[in-house]
Amino acid sequence: MSDLARPAELRLLPLFATVLVIAFCVCLFDLADARRFLGDIDDQIREVQIHHLMFGGGSWWDLGLPAVALPEPYVSPWSRLIDAPYVLIASLLTPVFGPETALGLAFDIWPPVMLAVFSLQCAVIYRRMSVAASLLGYVVVASATILMAFALWEFVPGRIDHHNAQIVALMAILCGLVRWDRAGGWLVGIGTLAAVAISLEGLPFVVLAYACLVVAMFLRVDGAAVMLRRACAIMFWLSVPLAYGLLGPVGLLSTQCDAFSAPYIVLLTGFSAILWCVARFVPNAGWAAQAAALAVPGVALLVVFAVLFPQCLAGPYWMIDPLSKSHWLDRVAQEHSALYFIQQGQASIILLAVILASVLTLASSKTASRRGDGWVGLLIVLIIAWAALMLTLILNRYIRFAFAFAPLFVPVAAQFLLDGSTGRTARRVALGCVAIYVAVAGLIVVATPVPPPMFDAADYMGYDTCEQGDFSALAANAPGRIAAPQGMGATLISALPPGFSVAAIPFHRAAPGMKRMFEAFLSSDRDVRRNALAPFDYVAICRFPLKTDYGTAPLYDALSIGKDWPGLIRLPTGANNPFQLFRIDHSALQ
Repeated sequence: MSDLARPAELRLLPLFATVLVIAFCVCLFDLADARRFLGDIDDQIREVQIHHLMFGGGSWWDLGLPAVALPEPYVSPWSRLIDAPYVLIASLLTPVFGPETALGLAFDIWPPVMLAVFSLQCAVIYRRMSVAASLLGYVVVASATILMAFALWEFVPGRIDHHNAQIVALMAILCGLVRWDRAGGWLVGIGTLAAVAISLEGLPFVVLAYACLVVAMFLRVDGAAVMLRRACAIMFWLSVPLAYGLLGPVGLLSTQCDAFSAPYIVLLTGFSAILWCVARFVPNAGWAAQAAALAVPGVALLVVFAVLFPQCLAGPYWMIDPLSKSHWLDRVAQEHSALYFIQQGQASIILLAVILASVLTLASSKTASRRGDGWVGLLIVLIIAWAALMLTLILNRYIRFAFAFAPLFVPVAAQFLLDGSTGRTARRVALGCVAIYVAVAGLIVVATPVPPPMFDAADYMGYDTCEQGDFSALAANAPGRIAAPQGMGATLISALPPGFSVAAIPFHRAAPGMKRMFEAFLSSDRDVRRNALAPFDYVAICRFPLKTDYGTAPLYDALSIGKDWPGLIRLPTGANNPFQLFRIDHSALQ
């Protein structure tokens, strides 16, 4: 009998301690070079949003950011549920450290706190996998945790984007599934509400979890109806109060197809009521009766949704115009498939995906022959982990979820390999699948062409070369609207004096502003350029002399290498300062 098959199993506290220590070390490794691997503009804009709420006169229910004008007012889609802990921690620390320092400390404190919660959630799931209380058991758990690196780096201090909280919310659903009891149902419902309130990225996993619960109920699996009723009760009774607390009476009734608002409140409350009724009144009826009880009101609810919110049928990115899509969205790495990594010379990511697929394959072989308390819940979690990996291959934005969910099954995969009771045929089939993964991945890597790097002015507009720039010259000028490339938007708005605003930041809701900036900086048509800049008072740009296609983007090409332009009056910013500022003379603008 192998170590992993021993009756003595690791208890929750040792599991939690092991995961937390290893996870914290992985995060420290990320900070070894003083830069966050996953740090990006999302953190910068989140900081702007929270800073405006606390110090800029913002209100809890108003998500508008005055520092961004497209020229229409920019309203953030990001949930106050993420802002709340930072505001609370900063408020508690302000009497001791002062407001600005307290807010900075809050940004460093809360992500590790969420890391501890995530570690506890992992321990709860591992506890259901019968990890042996032995050295080998600790090694297996430690290895699984290290494999989660891409998820763990979301919890590095200063990483204040919403993905860490989103992972915690979805993990709450997984914990509820492996518990497979009344409390598990509550966890599923709470995790669902939090995940949807934070972001819509988790919807595929939420829908899959409930679809599996419905199938389990149809198959008369013990506890499935109870799980559904508890989860749906949470969603039905708390969706509106949560929305009111986060959005207010106006936001609660608004239609925001890319964020928690009326359309998704209708879906949450409607489907939770339908599912609760099916689980309560016809849990033991025949398949036909159950399917009818679910399908008829479900289809009716979808029809009502389509009538009430027709604009949402176009998806959450309906506001992105073709120009912004071509010059921005289509160039964002997370909007591509896994082939993007190969084309960028990052084939190691594909190797990690093969490792995850191998772990899930071995775990699937073991889980298929496993029975007992919570087995069905564990099976659903396994299905969700597979879905996360498949979605990652299609869309890179899901990579963090695949690396949060799939490594959870390393203990089960290890049991499959080390347990002497594993059938020889099952072992050969599973290992054969792993060999196929390796072969297919190798062929894809070899066959996928790696094009030479080609950059144009639209690419350069996405970079920010003003991180070390001096923006103090802004204070010497009258407040106004600034037209600037979207890449420098986040850095610029962090330094804007009161009354100034920028035209664009690289987020989907800012597409109208990005469209104007692409027209202004890239177009060869004078009238298009003049119309694009008409609502603005200033043009700002950073020097960026690297060019491979000079002459294709007249205004950007000229200003980025320090030249002047008719109708743009250069304002003093300092001889060695990469930041350049111009006042627009609209009558003379060419």
